[in-house]
Amino acid sequence: MSNLQNLGNLLNYDNEIGTPKKPPKQLNVNDYSNWKARFEHYISYTDYSLWIPILEGYKHPTYTYLDEEVPKPISKLDEEEKKVYDREKKAHGSITIALTRELFHSFRGYDNSKDL
Repeated sequence: MSNLQNLGNLLNYDNEIGTPKKPPKQLNVNDYSNWKARFEHYISYTDYSLWIPILEGYKHPTYTYLDEEVPKPISKLDEEEKKVYDREKKAHGSITIALTRELFHSFRGYDNSKDL
């Protein structure tokens, strides 16, 4: 086997199982349960706190303006709200990165990690 073939096999393997810096790709919709298990391992390895928004959901903080509830600007979030927001963005990003280009179109409208 040539070095180029070996490299291709390693890249495919990395896509399937992930790396410390890259989640496993959801390559086949029919293999969801295996991908889910690999993704759970990836999250457990990288930052277990990312499971909080994935499992419980995320609701962006709001404030009242002219008798209406509006999203709080990111610059106005307190430290704890920023931590929760950051976890949500990392969780959502990890799932999004794990989707193949073909699958990504179907999930573009999901703006939080739990729904995604």
